[in-house]
Amino acid sequence: MTADMIPASAHFVPLTAILADYGGEIGAYIRGTGSRDNVVTMPVEMEVAGKGGRRFFVAVAVTWNFDSAEPLQDAAAEECPKGHECLFAWVPAHLFGKEDFGIYIDDIGVGDNLQNGLVAEIIEKAKIEEAVSDGNS
Repeated sequence: MTADMIPASAHFVPLTAILADYGGEIGAYIRGTGSRDNVVTMPVEMEVAGKGGRRFFVAVAVTWNFDSAEPLQDAAAEECPKGHECLFAWVPAHLFGKEDFGIYIDDIGVGDNLQNGLVAEIIEKAKIEEAVSDGNS
């Protein structure tokens, strides 16, 4: 498993590594590496109704130490494989439980259902919700 260090000590880690090496839990990855700022990535190829085959690179940042998603969003765009559309989302974990907490999802023009579904797949499979809740208790 490899995780690339990208700005301010954030790790980019493939969802497949979280599933294979950390029991499908980003929380276990955080405990194992000490990195509280991570971007979980997933390349996807799929048929989209009326559009044919499409390739996406989904990157979901989960951070406790970033006040802005911009540096991670830029880094995700650089990591995006050629021929893929980059879909970026940010979970500002440090805001969990506060009024201004929310999940930011970039609009790449493929429809909310598809975008939200791709991001939700990473959030569910990597157990991001549990890690954010546990990390703020």
